[in-house]
Amino acid sequence: MDKNRMGQSNPLNIRWMLVMYDLIIYAIVAGTMLVLYEGMDKLSTKGILQQVCLSVLCIFSARLVGKIYEQVWRYGGIQCYILLLFTDSVAFIIYLCLELLLPVQKITFARMLSLVSLNLLGALTLRMMYRYAYKCGNMETVKGKLLLIYKL
Repeated sequence: MDKNRMGQSNPLNIRWMLVMYDLIIYAIVAGTMLVLYEGMDKLSTKGILQQVCLSVLCIFSARLVGKIYEQVWRYGGIQCYILLLFTDSVAFIIYLCLELLLPVQKITFARMLSLVSLNLLGALTLRMMYRYAYKCGNMETVKGKLLLIYKL
């Protein structure tokens, strides 16, 4: 019998789905921190694109090098969450250095830290919700059925 028919998903598909979820979280955070926020360092369209490219490059490269997307999150424990925290911390340091060195439109340190931190918070929340949905999703209760939708 085919694995997908038995209710098991292909690990490669789950990994790419997780990357897509992380990109969605990033888009929401970046939209909030770079586009909607109008502080003293308001960015032009070119500046927004520069910051988005730089931050996406740093965050997702660090996660790929740190093998974040190779983990099986439904079985992960605190070690997985700490590894994600560590890789995003490294990504922030690289992002900060590159932003200072490259000729891009600058943003404040606080805004940059908020962008990376809120993205990390969203990624951690997503993983914890997935793990909870995997453990508690079933067809017996309404809550369990809703959680099964999240697992897909």
